[in-house]
Amino acid sequence: MSAWLVARGNKEGADREAYLCAVVDGHIVGTADVDSIGENKVGHRAVLGIAIDKDFCGIGIGRALVAACIECAKAAGYSQLELEVVSENSNAIALYKSMGFMEFGRNPRGFRSRYQGWQELISMRLELD
Repeated sequence: MSAWLVARGNKEGADREAYLCAVVDGHIVGTADVDSIGENKVGHRAVLGIAIDKDFCGIGIGRALVAACIECAKAAGYSQLELEVVSENSNAIALYKSMGFMEFGRNPRGFRSRYQGWQELISMRLELD
């Protein structure tokens, strides 16, 4: 496996949003994005989404993508970055906590997997200011 990199750029038409890719040997193995929650009273908030190919978990790609998203969110002027994670995903939860995210709520029927049925979602946030 060759070295991987994180490419970053703004999504078309969204000056406060970003889409990032992790590339290994010319193949995208992870993506992450920062999206605005809205304007006015919620204009300070953004949501982080991330997906990593299961064959590439545990080698630092997720940490690099989350760190890059945090920097993008700060540069865009957000003061809070939020995410949701399935409660069974202990590795992701540990990563988010190690990067300063804190839990602020749970939704026991937040995600419906076609294989496992209802799964609990944990809401987490990181204060950027």
